[in-house]
Amino acid sequence: MQLWRRRSAVGHDVAGAATALAAVGLAVLMAATARGDGLRPGIIGDDDRVIQTRVGPAFDAVGQVNVAGFRSAGQCTGTLAGEGMVVTAAHCVLDAAGRPYPPGAIHFVAAVRGEDNKGHATARCLRFLDGQTAAAGPSPAATALSRLARDAAVIVLDGMVDVAPAPLETDPAAVPGLRLAHVAYPADRRFLPVIHDGCRLLGTGADGALWFNDCDTHPGSSGGPVFVMSGGSYRLAAIQVAAGSGGANVALSAGAWAGLLGAGCP
Repeated sequence: MQLWRRRSAVGHDVAGAATALAAVGLAVLMAATARGDGLRPGIIGDDDRVIQTRVGPAFDAVGQVNVAGFRSAGQCTGTLAGEGMVVTAAHCVLDAAGRPYPPGAIHFVAAVRGEDNKGHATARCLRFLDGQTAAAGPSPAATALSRLARDAAVIVLDGMVDVAPAPLETDPAAVPGLRLAHVAYPADRRFLPVIHDGCRLLGTGADGALWFNDCDTHPGSSGGPVFVMSGGSYRLAAIQVAAGSGGANVALSAGAWAGLLGAGCP
């Protein structure tokens, strides 16, 4: 596990990695499914996202992750997955050079609905998976897959928000056809959560860490939760990390990043 507490300024350009899902138009991702309709990245077939109106532990735990403030253009989605701990995509909290933003500039706003929300806190420190990097490697395909398999970060909050953490599911039966639900705050609905309920797992990669799925997604949805149904309730099983350009989007399973949830900052 890598820990980041640096609070020095690194600049305020949030137009890079923190603004959206990384578009991944790579053949290795597209091979996960034979579907390839050529539509804009993230939306597979019809746009099946609708406004998310449900409440409860899983849904109230979802919120905005942004850099520099509530109305910053650099926005992703995150989920409270432990007491004072938010999981999101690592690229959401890195600048264009792959350097973490200062923790104090990273904000989590829970359960945003228009002008209302259920709490706000900034980061105290950041946790990354070992080997996480935003730098390119010698092979585009290998770089993409290896990077996506580590594209998770936990934001340890500097204060508490008044919502319960989403229940985790770290070992689901990840077989093709598994029913999923993806919730996010996309760029086209910045202040209302949307959900695609009933999307499916298409296949897995990277020893099961990567989930190829047909859950509709959109810029701003990076880090958004992917839920499964277990025991009659929604449980957090993955986070969306990339949008493919022809039939499959990519999530990182909770089994890959749940170890980042633990003690607070040193």
